[in-house]
Amino acid sequence: MMNLIVLGYAICFAILQGSASANSYFWFLPNAPITRYQTTMVVPAYGGGGQHAVWPGLENAAANFVFQSVVSDSYSPGSWTFFVEYCCNIGSPGFVYGPPLKVYPGDTITSTFSLNNGVWTDSWSLVPGATGSANGQQAHSGSSGQAFPSEGDLTRAILGVELMDGGSWDFGQVPWTSLSITASTTSGWCSFGYSSQALNYQVSSGTQSTSGGSTTCTYSSLQFIGAQ
Repeated sequence: MMNLIVLGYAICFAILQGSASANSYFWFLPNAPITRYQTTMVVPAYGGGGQHAVWPGLENAAANFVFQSVVSDSYSPGSWTFFVEYCCNIGSPGFVYGPPLKVYPGDTITSTFSLNNGVWTDSWSLVPGATGSANGQQAHSGSSGQAFPSEGDLTRAILGVELMDGGSWDFGQVPWTSLSITASTTSGWCSFGYSSQALNYQVSSGTQSTSGGSTTCTYSSLQFIGAQ
């Protein structure tokens, strides 16, 4: 278990609706506060020149804050690193919980964001793929938690691909599996509660379960095919 601490100011990978079309996003939108969000991603092939980032996270309703698990080549061009961060109010830098972890194409990372007594926690685990195992990669897990009282409810579960400094989506498709979103609503939103920006994708049918005042929507797969 890696117990992560705040490392410092982040290179913010975010958001926001209305961002440059070079960035591609998918949102799950229950129109209610989210209390749990889980997804598993397979680290893609390495990108070429420029900077690239692939990540899941949670946004607030204003879309000016995100708590996210990031795979990026910003720290080490030509290779991937994984880190958890929050960002990015205008004029206020984010923080990365560190240190960043080197990861390899084919590694599998599961991120579970959960809310408990006002504190958000991102618990994650990594299983090495063939390339990672060949390079001595070990299984890792960790968690980072913090309250964000000034940001309001986190109501938008997001997955993103972001490209900077001339980077392009040249690393192939990005598969996501075992996606589940729990929100404080009894409304059935699984079949229509999502949207995308500049993205070609395929998403499985959602299944719904409601208990008490919460509804969970589960999707077996979401395939990022490429930029639109």
